[in-house]
Amino acid sequence: MKKIYFLGMPGCGKSTIGKRVAKELGYSFIDLDTYIEKKENCSIKDIFNYQGEEYFRQTEALHLKDLSILEKDCVISLGGGTPCFYNNMDIVRRTGFSIYIKANEKILLNRLENARSKRPLFWGLTQKEIEQKLIKLIETRSPYYEKAELTVNAANLNEKEIVVLIRRHQAS
Repeated sequence: MKKIYFLGMPGCGKSTIGKRVAKELGYSFIDLDTYIEKKENCSIKDIFNYQGEEYFRQTEALHLKDLSILEKDCVISLGGGTPCFYNNMDIVRRTGFSIYIKANEKILLNRLENARSKRPLFWGLTQKEIEQKLIKLIETRSPYYEKAELTVNAANLNEKEIVVLIRRHQAS
């Protein structure tokens, strides 16, 4: 079975482009955060609030392993931090094709400011604090993201072109 994983910073467009690519390929689409919420019967916000980030990261790793052995073709949109914990990037690379959606700070900052209530790592932060946290996260997460087999610039996203690249990879 074929799996395609989308990874990158929060707000880079993983879920949006992942859904489009899945549709183009005729694959199922799974957003890891949504999957976790269904399996845990709890929102990501509540998991962070009541259980903490460490519990969330452990749960995330567990559910990633579950998805990695699913016997169906699917596109999986990972959480922004997923590749950075518990050797998750090794699982991704071993079980599928990984695509890093790379976005510049300006795009990410704009999207995060407009959706900070949905992003646990940015709750309650001022614009300046979001910017500082974002810079730090990009610095620490980029080495994990750069292990992906394909990097696509978020400013130039075109699902049809991405599908062509995926098909080329699968054919080789």
